Amino acid sequence: MPTTQALQLIMVPHRPAVPDEINGNLAPAFALLEKAPGLTGLWRGRKFEDRYTQVALCLWTSLEASHKFFTSPDYETFHKVLQPAMNGRSITWQTHALLDHSPLSDRAHLDSILSSPAIEVALTKVVEGGVHGYYERFGKVVAGILDAEPGCDGYFISPILEDPQDQLLLINWKSVDAHHEDFEKKQGFADCITSLRDYYRVFVVPWHITELKQVSL
Repeated sequence: MPTTQALQLIMVPHRPAVPDEINGNLAPAFALLEKAPGLTGLWRGRKFEDRYTQVALCLWTSLEASHKFFTSPDYETFHKVLQPAMNGRSITWQTHALLDHSPLSDRAHLDSILSSPAIEVALTKVVEGGVHGYYERFGKVVAGILDAEPGCDGYFISPILEDPQDQLLLINWKSVDAHHEDFEKKQGFADCITSLRDYYRVFVVPWHITELKQVSL
């Protein structure tokens, strides 16, 4: 059944420091976020390619619920208490995608991602007018290749609400090496790129979320 639930990707680049110190600095801010009305799930990890960036995935009852928090006095406080960890850096939170936009973005596909030891994040910019074709090609070619790949345990894809030409593609890999060292050397990887090449507005440079853990709400 279609829903209005929205998945949000948040990136928090922080100052260089040991993890315990940064987590202590971030704790008051995330304590506020955890209490936000409409937040039903929160997972935190880090960007593998940049050890000084933490990542959060938030599941909201709706896009409206997310916007209400980020335009509320609580977010003003959230932003202020975040500053000791940020030291002039900027949080990125304007990336939302709806659940159930297609069969590739249902809750089962999302759940397959949330248990991942290494989530590939491919923020895909699609050519103007090409979104329908991109999804058709993904379903006919890419989905089958990923389903058959031993190192892949699931995927989720949905248009980014801030610009539906852009797609949030998340892929569950058994490890970063299972993606880069194993899969990218296979013909299946080349077939994926070839099948989608005509739909890329910009060639995708993926990155990874590791150490993702659910936060109790």
